[in-house]
Amino acid sequence: MRELRDELKQLIVTTLHLSNVKPEEIDDSELLFSPDARLGLDSLAALELLSEIEFVYKVRFGDDGSARQHFRSVSTLADFVASARG
Repeated sequence: MRELRDELKQLIVTTLHLSNVKPEEIDDSELLFSPDARLGLDSLAALELLSEIEFVYKVRFGDDGSARQHFRSVSTLADFVASARG
């Protein structure tokens, strides 16, 4: 699971072109999307990241709005990807 979380951090930095953030600086439980979030990610960033995660990991987020809960932190994203991949 550690490897998956590290991969997701790298994916976040690369996909969203966060040149001022290093993957290792992102805490596993840090809020990704919130007005108070350090990274300052918005809904457009969420869509870009969702699309890239679906492509890279061959998983699908539900159309029922539940994806929002998976994007809370790197840990919740990793949990979703791991369970979706079986």
